[in-house]
Amino acid sequence: MADISIIIAGGTIIFLLTAGFIISLFYSYNQRLIAYLKEKEELKIIFQNEKLKAQLEMQEQTFHSISQEIHDNIGQILSLTRLNISTIKPDDYAATEHKITASKELLDQAIEDLRDLSKRLNTQFVTQQSLSASLRFQLNLIQKAGYHTTSLEVHGEEEAHLDPEKKLIVFRIAQEALNNVLKHADAKHILVVLVYLPDKTILSIKDDGHGFEVAEKVDAEVPVKGIGTYNMYYRARLIGAEFSLQSQQGEGTLAHLVLPATS
Repeated sequence: MADISIIIAGGTIIFLLTAGFIISLFYSYNQRLIAYLKEKEELKIIFQNEKLKAQLEMQEQTFHSISQEIHDNIGQILSLTRLNISTIKPDDYAATEHKITASKELLDQAIEDLRDLSKRLNTQFVTQQSLSASLRFQLNLIQKAGYHTTSLEVHGEEEAHLDPEKKLIVFRIAQEALNNVLKHADAKHILVVLVYLPDKTILSIKDDGHGFEVAEKVDAEVPVKGIGTYNMYYRARLIGAEFSLQSQQGEGTLAHLVLPATS
C-alpha cells in the first residue's frame, strides 16, 4: 500500500508539474502574442500618422509650387496676352491677325498649365497615377522653371505590387530628395532612375551639384542634421525599404532607395 501511495503521489506531482509547465508556456505565449499584437497596432498607427503627415507636407509643397507657377509662369503668360490685345490696331490687319494668333497660343498654354495645376490640387493624384507618371510630372515642373534639365529612366514593367500607401511614401521621399537638390546642390541636371525587378523596386535620384560630406552612419531612429534627411531615412525604414545618401564634394549626390516587393 505504501508503494502504491508513493507511486500515486509521484504521479500526481509529475502531473501537476507538467500541467504547470504547460500553463506557464501557454501564459508566456499569450503574453508574447498580446505584446506582438500591441506592437503591430502601434506600428499601424505610426504608419497612418506618417502617411497623413506626408500628405500634408505634399499639399504644403504643392501650394508653394503652385504659387510660384502662377506668379512666374501663368501670370507672365496672361500679362503677355493682355499686352498683345491692348496693342491691337484695327486698321493694321496683318499685325492684328498676328497678335490674335499669338494671344490664342498663349491662352492655350495658360489653360494647359492650369490643368496641370488642377491635377496637383487633387490629393488622390499620386495614388491614382503610376509612380513613374508622378515622378515625370514632378520633373517636368522643375524643368519648366528653367534652372535645371531633368530626365527620367524607367526599367522593367511597372507592376501593381507597389500599394498606394507605400507609393505615397516613396513619392514623398523622392520629393524631399528633389527639394534638397533645388535648395542646396546648385546642380544643372537631375537624373531619376526607376527600376522594377520581380523582388524589389529601386529608385535613384542623381544630381551633378557640388555635393557634401555624408555622415558615415545614419540611424533612422535618431534625427540627423536636417529634418528632411532624417525624414527620408525614417520613412524608408517605416515601409521596409533601405535608403542611402552618397555624396562627395564636387561630385554631386545620389539618393538611393530599395523597396522589397510584398508577397
